[in-house]
Amino acid sequence: MNPRRVLVSLRDPNDPMSRQELRCFADSAGIPDLEIAYASAGQLDDRLLDEASLLFFGGSGAYSVLDAHPWVLNMLDRLVETVDRRIPAWASCFGFQGLSLALGGEVNRDDARQELGAFPVDLTDAAAADPLFTGLPRTLDVQLGHHDHVDRLPSGVTLLATGRKIHNQAFKVDNAPFWAAQFHPELRKATTIERWNYYRGHYSGDPAEAERIDRVMDESPDTEVAQSIMRRFVAWVDANP
Repeated sequence: MNPRRVLVSLRDPNDPMSRQELRCFADSAGIPDLEIAYASAGQLDDRLLDEASLLFFGGSGAYSVLDAHPWVLNMLDRLVETVDRRIPAWASCFGFQGLSLALGGEVNRDDARQELGAFPVDLTDAAAADPLFTGLPRTLDVQLGHHDHVDRLPSGVTLLATGRKIHNQAFKVDNAPFWAAQFHPELRKATTIERWNYYRGHYSGDPAEAERIDRVMDESPDTEVAQSIMRRFVAWVDANP
């Protein structure tokens, strides 16, 4: 059996954005046969962790890591297992928040601090020595879309990127091949706008605020450089079997 390379979807199976997310990860990472497994349907299980050679954990437009759904709590436990088993993994947004919470960090919701669109992040000195971030510009435009944010990182991780509005933007788990970011390197401007249009009711019930976000999205730059992080991750995994 070939080792499995899998996107763990943190969306409902009938959510059209789960398939959009699969396409985004597959395209940006260069894995046309990337599988998808739905955590909400119980597919994040022992068999998947036993067989996976690479895992992506994505976002979740309709859920929060602070929700007490049984599948969310199971996902938090499985994130710790992924670290303990040293399965190569990347987590974006909801996955980043979930990993932070599962490892002992603090996640909070503050709608006044939500970020939607493309924004700059600053790489830390540690990023210069990281295989996924080395050689990238010290300031990097990235795609963002979230309510929740990580106020306090867990111990045992190295901060790789900071933001101007939300400080904690990316880290690597020390002594494990698991990277995570609040931002979405798998997205481009067009796919971020597509996702915003689908989830806009979750982010704002105020038409004027929605129009403001539309303008921010339209005026945002594209983020091809940040997308390169996904192929760097796959290249690192392939070079370190």
